[in-house]
Amino acid sequence: MYGLVRRRKRKTAQSASEGRAPRARTSRGAATIKGGTLAEGTEGLSRRGFVRAAGLSLLGAAAAGGALGLSGCSGSDAQSGVAVENKGGCGDFNESLYTDAFPVKTRNVPVLDVESGIVRQGNVAFEMRTIAESEINRTEETDVLVCGCGLTGSVAALAASDDGKTKVLCIEKMSKGRGMFEGMGVVGGKVMAEAGNEVDKAEMMDRMRHAAYYRVPIDPIKLWADRSGEAADWLQEKFDEGEAGIHEYYKANNANAHNFEVPQTELEFKCEKWSETTTKNAGGAGIYIVADLANTLSKRSNADLRYNTAAVQLERNADGRVTGAICKDADGYFRVNASKGVVLATGGFDANPAMLKAWCRAEDIAACASWCPNEGTTGDGQLMGLAVGGQMDPLPAAIMNFDFGSPDSFYASNLGITALVSQGIMINEQGRRFCSEGLPFQARSNAITAQAHYGTKTFRVASTTQLGKNAATILEKLQPYIEKDWAHEASSLDELAEWMDVPAETLKAEVAQFNTYVDNKKDEMFNRPMAKATKVEGEKYYAIKHQSSILATVSGLVVDYHCRVLDYDNEPIEGLFAAGGASGGFFSGNYPRHIFGPSVGRCVTFGYVSGQTAAQGVN
Repeated sequence: MYGLVRRRKRKTAQSASEGRAPRARTSRGAATIKGGTLAEGTEGLSRRGFVRAAGLSLLGAAAAGGALGLSGCSGSDAQSGVAVENKGGCGDFNESLYTDAFPVKTRNVPVLDVESGIVRQGNVAFEMRTIAESEINRTEETDVLVCGCGLTGSVAALAASDDGKTKVLCIEKMSKGRGMFEGMGVVGGKVMAEAGNEVDKAEMMDRMRHAAYYRVPIDPIKLWADRSGEAADWLQEKFDEGEAGIHEYYKANNANAHNFEVPQTELEFKCEKWSETTTKNAGGAGIYIVADLANTLSKRSNADLRYNTAAVQLERNADGRVTGAICKDADGYFRVNASKGVVLATGGFDANPAMLKAWCRAEDIAACASWCPNEGTTGDGQLMGLAVGGQMDPLPAAIMNFDFGSPDSFYASNLGITALVSQGIMINEQGRRFCSEGLPFQARSNAITAQAHYGTKTFRVASTTQLGKNAATILEKLQPYIEKDWAHEASSLDELAEWMDVPAETLKAEVAQFNTYVDNKKDEMFNRPMAKATKVEGEKYYAIKHQSSILATVSGLVVDYHCRVLDYDNEPIEGLFAAGGASGGFFSGNYPRHIFGPSVGRCVTFGYVSGQTAAQGVN
């Protein structure tokens, strides 16, 4: 279900009585809206509003175990409509509840009903129900509450606590913060200046907006362009404060990817303590960076970092300000009053298959592999924000998609088969070549999912020629995939076609046509740059299963220039901030992989700004 269209009524007594205004919880346990109180969240609701409240209460009751439940789904839960058992607890993941979570009227566009190819289910912490006061066993006070301690959360908590005075509580529902990333995209800063790389700010903002076809508000991209260089300088200061010895450096990339101009915005990270495996593994350095930042945070006297502790519900007072959150740890529920604000840094929702199904295009999620092993990204921040009236990015959600997907995961560069996977031609289940292999990741991924059955049966086809001088090593690395029947070596294209289950004559014709394009230095079908292309010919031919993969979702709660969450009238919700994957207004449709590092750049910049603004106010 996607294509949600929102229609918000003006803030009147009538709209409040109909339950259209955002609900919020007071410290007395009653749900409130601006202009009145709704006992238990149901009085005064229209019939649709009552049904919505009842449905959401079911979600809350079913997910009461949340991230920290211990017993799985009970029989009574199953009888009340629980669809999927959640590890460590249970939740009703019917798509209707994910659309009913919106605080405004929505409608649905009919799309094909397909299940997500990602089955990795994380533990959902969010609860949409009235949590009774009797369930809350204590109350804590802080200045700033940061929900999540991955890259974004650790940055936000450090920025908020930098003054040594602001009291910061940072909670993470997992056993530790996690992250998979290599570099970050920035505009300006000391490292860029020292490298002699000057990025034109106006041009860069235009590139980002163009990548979203201008379906984005003004301020989030401007915030990144204005302050990412400053944030990168600040981050290096935090690395210097830490113990790992991490350093930023400028990395130049190819200037063009199949007619997609590639801006030079990337800073990467290095550390003498990291092994070659870490540096060559895609995203491998991320977890060490997060660990170093969290370690620095844990040593601050005005900061409190807690793992295995989840935010389950935001609280908003009668004046509309978010005052804190109901949280949960091993001892049960507790209230955190945050006098200065709450920062949502909970990431995306790629570890929530039903939410992917409800909020993403069918073709994006139907046959995709999952690259990222994290299980904490279940959409908690997006859902908590919606529950208090926050504005969500327009759906369908933007995803960070790649090709190089295997039937289980991702053919990372450290696996040693890159030459085969990246240099072979792309063939579909009809035996036809279907796109330029020189496209950026997201474009190749989209081309795969545009094939029959969402690209469940697409391949890279190569030959001895593509293996080159490292053929022996590559073939050794390929053997496990041949044993899994994900790859095949053949002495002829006829034999290869039989294994692929495609028409042999079609495959041979496509390979012959491609070889002609190599001779003529012109791809007449897909306009692939042919300067470095080589013919598919030799003693042996190879095919490997090759599909789309998802690293993350990148849609979230729309924020302003100060990372304050906006409502559906584009007014900031006092006391509520969002950053990183939980924030929105930055991408639309696809993640622009031809622009290096904007996701991590957003995480660092928005984490830095949200923490700083929550602690010090808007400057």
